[in-house]
Parts: sequence; C-alpha cells; structure tokens
Amino acid sequence: MLKSYFLITLRNLWKRKVFTVINVMGLAIGIAGFLLILQYVFYEYSYDTFHAKADQIYRVRYDVWQNGKKTIECAAAVPAVGPAMKDNFPEVKEYARLFPISGVMTYVRPDGFSIALREEKMQIATPSVFSMFSFKLLKGNPETALEGSDKVVLSERAAKKYFGEEDPIGKILDLGGLSDNEINLSVSGVMENVPENSHIKFDFLISYQALNDRTDNAAETAWGWYDFNTYVELEEGVDPFAFQEKWDAWLENEKKEEWEKRNSKSRFELQPLTSIHLYSNLLQESEPQEQGDGDIVKFLMIIAGFILLIAWVNYVNLSTSRAAERANEVGVRKAMGAYRGQLVKQFMFESVLLNLLATFIALALVSLLLPYFQELTQKPLSFAVFSQTWFWVALPTLFLIGAVLSGWYPSLVLSSYKPVAVLKGKFSSSKGGVLLRQGLVIFQFAATIVLVAGTVTVYRQLDFMMDQDLGFDMNKTLVVKAPEVVDSTYVSQFKTFKNELLRSNAQIKSVTASSNVPGDEIYWTNGIKRLHGGPESHIVMYNVGMDYDYVPSFQLEMVAGRNYSLDYPSDSSAIILNEAAIEILEFESAEEAIGEYLVNGGDTLQLVGVLENYHQMSLKNTQAPILFKLRPDARSFYSIKLENGEFSNVMEDVQSQWNAFFSGNPFDYFYLDEFFNKQYENDQQFGSVFGIFAGLAIFIACLGLFGLSAYTAIQRTKEIGIRKVLGSSAGGIFMLLSRDFIRLILIANLLAWAPAWFVLERWLESFPFHIQTGWAVFVFAGLFILCIALLTVSFQTVKAATSDPIHALRDE
Repeated sequence: MLKSYFLITLRNLWKRKVFTVINVMGLAIGIAGFLLILQYVFYEYSYDTFHAKADQIYRVRYDVWQNGKKTIECAAAVPAVGPAMKDNFPEVKEYARLFPISGVMTYVRPDGFSIALREEKMQIATPSVFSMFSFKLLKGNPETALEGSDKVVLSERAAKKYFGEEDPIGKILDLGGLSDNEINLSVSGVMENVPENSHIKFDFLISYQALNDRTDNAAETAWGWYDFNTYVELEEGVDPFAFQEKWDAWLENEKKEEWEKRNSKSRFELQPLTSIHLYSNLLQESEPQEQGDGDIVKFLMIIAGFILLIAWVNYVNLSTSRAAERANEVGVRKAMGAYRGQLVKQFMFESVLLNLLATFIALALVSLLLPYFQELTQKPLSFAVFSQTWFWVALPTLFLIGAVLSGWYPSLVLSSYKPVAVLKGKFSSSKGGVLLRQGLVIFQFAATIVLVAGTVTVYRQLDFMMDQDLGFDMNKTLVVKAPEVVDSTYVSQFKTFKNELLRSNAQIKSVTASSNVPGDEIYWTNGIKRLHGGPESHIVMYNVGMDYDYVPSFQLEMVAGRNYSLDYPSDSSAIILNEAAIEILEFESAEEAIGEYLVNGGDTLQLVGVLENYHQMSLKNTQAPILFKLRPDARSFYSIKLENGEFSNVMEDVQSQWNAFFSGNPFDYFYLDEFFNKQYENDQQFGSVFGIFAGLAIFIACLGLFGLSAYTAIQRTKEIGIRKVLGSSAGGIFMLLSRDFIRLILIANLLAWAPAWFVLERWLESFPFHIQTGWAVFVFAGLFILCIALLTVSFQTVKAATSDPIHALRDE
C-alpha cells in the first residue's frame, strides 16, 4: 500500500510541477527562516546558563530615591551589601564581588624586552568567584588563586598574548592605573576564555585584597561607594521573593534613621542571573554595548511564527483550491471501491512527503545562509547548532506539525467528495471552503502588513536617533586615551603636549582633556545640595572633569553664565551644571541660579555657568543631571578636534608627539562619531534582521498568492473565453480576476492596523526620545502590500486576459 501511495504521490507532484515547486519552496523557506531566528533566540536566552548554579545566583542591583523621586538605577551595588546579606541571613550561601578597572599591563621579559598594553577587560574579584561561577581554571588552584594580595588569574587569550607558549604561573605583571603607583601582580592561574554568552567579560581577575589594601578596607565596608557588581548565591529551595521581603525589612530597620535624616531611601533588589542580558538596562552594566533586549527577541519570535504560519497557510490554500481539479480523481477512485480513510491516508502521505522534502531543503538553506546570518547579527552563531539537542528536537517537531496542520484539512476536504455528483459533473466548491481560503489569505496579508509597518517604524526610529541634534559637535574628533603611567610633572607635560600639537599641525583646531567624552558612561558621582533653599538632602549627580577648552571644543551652548576661564583664578572653587541639574535642584531658572552657592562633598562652590542639555549618551537614555568640574589635570581622554582635512594627515604628528611626551604608554585612540554611534549597533542589527525576515514573509505570502491566482485563472478559463467573445476588454478581465484579491487585502488592512499600532506604540515607548507612529505608516504599508499583491497576480491575470478565447472554448 505504501508503495502505491508513493507512486501516486510522485505522479501527482510531477504532473503539477508549478504547484509542487511553490509548495516545497514556500515550506522550505519558511522552515529555514524559522530555524535561523530560533538559533538567534536560543543564543540570546543562553546567556549565563553555562554556570552550574545559574538558577541559584542573583545580582544585587542598587536603586536610590531622593526626596521621593528615584534618582539611581544601577547594576553595581555598594561593597557592604554582600557581607550584610551573608552574615545576617542563612538563606545566603555565598556572595561574590567584581570591581571593573582598566590600566596598562606590562611584562618585562628576562632579556629586558617589555610588552606594555592597555587592558580594558580586568576585574578585581573576591576568591568566591570560582566557587560560585563555572569559570574553568586550567592552571592553578581555584580555592587559593585569588587569596591574599596582588595575585592575578589570566584567560588563555591573555596568557598567550603576554607569555606565548611559556608557563605563566609565578611570573610578574606590572599594572598601572589602579593607584598612583604600579602594582606587581603574580600570575596564580590560567582559565578558559570567558564564553561569549556571558554578561561578564574579562581577561584578568585580580585578587580583591589588592583593592582593600589600597582603600583602607572601604572596598569591604562602604555603603555609599556603588561600583561593585555583587552576586549572591541562595541555598537550594530558597524563594527569592520571600528572601527579598525579609532583606528589605531588615535593611529598612537598620537604615531608617539615616534615610529619614537624608530624606532618601535605598533598595538592593535581586536580579536572576539568567535574566540580566535581556531584561536589564541599568547604569554600569558590565558590558553595556552587548546588552540584549527581551522585547526585540520576542518580536523576532513573532516574525518567525508568522513566516512559518504563512508557509503552512500557502499549502492549505493551494491544496484546497485544487479541489475541482482533483474531484474527478476522487470520484473515480471511490467508484472503484476506495474508502475515505484510504484517500485521507493518500493525501496525508502527499503532505508528509512534501514537508519532508521541504525540511531537507530547509536544512541545506540553513547551512548555506548561517555564515551570512552570523555576520548580520554579529553573534557567534555557528554550525555547532547541528550538534545541539534543541535543534534536532525543533526540526522533527516542525516537520510533524507542518505535515499535520497543512495536510489534515485538505485531505478531509478532498476525500469527502461524493462520486456520483462528481462523475455527473455536478461538483462545485463548498462555500465553507471558499470562506476558509479567503480567511487564510486575509490572515497572511494582515500579518505581512504588520511586518511592513513594523519595518518602516523601526527604520524611522533609527534614522531619528542617528540624525537628531545631540547638542554637541562630534565631527572630526580624534579621541586618545590619556596615559596611565605618569609622574608629578603630568600637568605641565600635558600642557606642553597640547601646545606642540597646535603648533605643529595647522589642521588641529583644539585639544581638550576630560574625564569623559560623549558616549562614555559616567561612573563618577557624588552628592550636591544648595547652600540655601532647594531640596533638603544631597542630590546624587554625575560628574565630568574637564579643562578650560572642553566647552568650546565640543561647541556646547551656555544657557546662562560663562565657561571656566584663566581670567578667573577663583574658578577652582566654581562649578558648572547642566539644565537637568538646575531643574532637579529646584531653581526657578538658569539665570536665577548663577552666583548661587552649592555644597559638594566638603566644598562650597559657586555656580558660574549653566550648560544646555546635550546627549551624553544615546537617545535611548534620558538626559541626566551633570556637574562639570574644572580639572586641568583630567586624565582619561584627550579630544583632538580638526579644523579641516583628514585624520590620516595628522595621525603621524599626534603619535610622534605622544611618544615624545608619554613614552611607555600605549597609543590608544578612536574616532568619536564611530564610538558614539556604537550605542545603536544592536538597534541597527535588529532593524536589518527585522527587515530581511519581514521581506521573507512577504515573499512567501506572494508565492502562495501567485499559485492561488494561477489556479483561479485556470478554473475560470471558460468563463474568461465567453466574456471575451461577448466583448469584454483585457482590462475588464484583469479587474474581474484581481478584484477578489484586492477586496481581501483591503479587509486585511482594516484588521491589521489596530494590533500593529498597539505593538509599535509599546516598542516606541521604551525610548525616552522617539517618533510618533502616525496613520501614514499604516496607509503606506497597506498600499505597499496591495501593489506587491497586484504585481504578483498580474502575471496570471494578464496572461488569461490576453489569451485567445478560441483555445478556452475549443473543447466545447
């Protein structure tokens, strides 16, 4: 029997080649698109799941309220919170702290040759990091590798970079940047490179005691210094929500008096380790450029679902639309004694074979397209997916669901025909079947309209963010990372370095030093309050240290007052704020604030200027209150602005002067516009992926529409011939065949606009600065899909409308 089913199926598929190709390719492309997106989604959800205790580990986030308003939402907590939790709650098994730093790491070989490199991925860590997390140590003892002072564990990558094939254990690395003096670190271990799907990235782990020794133990006990990524491991079976309530009550009891005195409140909230990558967007994230977006991942899953559903809908539509063509076959086979169950099996066998063929083609497409998809998403997706259990669970599942969903209904419809009616020529398609096909077409195009509207909105939002006036000039700006290794003559060194650059190259317009540049997250914060009036407690603000040329170099606008100037020796006791800071300090206006005194730390400073708000970070962030301090000795970034010309013409001069003044320090630089726009990389990747797969969904829908219009034209061949004989024009015939599809797409528009608007509004609300959706985007999406659909069906309708009616009526 199976052999019979197989031969009949092959004969039918070969006889109807166009139908076969359309169905197989539609299904194959749908399955391949779904699997590619699924791999991306699984990778995003895989972050931090490689830790054996992932479900027991939580990061402690830090929130602060001042005067009833939340002012801080930070991924890093204070160092005292870990010991407080462990010492007072048996539910806490262990805690770990990581403190990120950067600096110049130097290795001096026995032959005198030295390697000095600036390293950004360094963490000072408690020894418990190896017992809590599954970072694998290849050399050294995980229990003692970070015990004591001045030890360092290297990744395989870092060990090879500094020591090649030598054994690094016991060798000494010199670190500059943690304090004013270099620190000698003894290599105590080598570990595997941190997996890419880790939200924490590092190549160096330095013993925590090194920081305690240099901060008088403040790195152990401080409640106000919040630069420490703190993680706690709960005992098995502990309810994190119940523990959170106990912890909140304990903390309020301990800190209530202090909070009331300062009119502030703090909260330390547990975040599940595996949710950090997708559902956390706080200050001081470990890798802010790599943070994912849970909403984006969900949107991509919706697209994947649409693609697959549209492919299955195509199969159902095309199979049931061929009912009249296969009616005679069913009638003859039933008259010869075939049972309905046998016919159902025959048609289901066809569906299974088509889906099986489509699945194999989909596998080939995934293999072919995976490298390009990896490049598009900038994710380390690889052919290792074929060795993953989830992949070989997902693939057969898709095959079985597709075979059943796409084959069951057509097989029931085709097997239900009455042989007497069919053989007498009285067969006609049921009203229910026609309505179902129309409903499926409406669903297909409603889904594609939503995707088109989404794609347009995503690109409009990206263009808005990229083209918006940021409030500062970042063009033609070369930023050099300031030297880590300096001596007491640094200020005069920098001044001479700056003057030499301006003198030696006329293309250099200005040089300015600062603790931060636009696009660089500010970690330096402290409290400030008005000497008279305003909020009672200190307000935590972000601090930027800058020299005299920072404001004019970046073309920042003064709303009131003036910039720092050498003409005012008292500016060492002055301060500049931005408009957001003026508002939070409750001044009536920027002009009124000028000349007022503010208390910052132990200093009383006079406000001399107010800067117009500018975007320190991307438009995905709100404009924060910033305090600008005069720091001629600022030592993080040197911003070199060009008047005209290209960087290639000045780079040699800049590096030559650098080597002359700051020898021994690596020359590390970037271009400010590229650096700032890196904040939008994830959004741009999302836009590209969204657009490509939305186009794929449209293509699959049109593939089905092409097949459907072809069968519609075939079924109405004689009607078209009669109409042409009676005088109908080609245009009239075209409209006759197209109007049903136009009507269905118009209905799809009406059904799609409301859910599309709801989803897009929700997405846009996640941006502090965003476009308005507007009705035009939905009209455009509807017209675009209508035009695509008409182009799709036009080939068949024009062919039918211009054909010779004699051929259509010849057999009558």
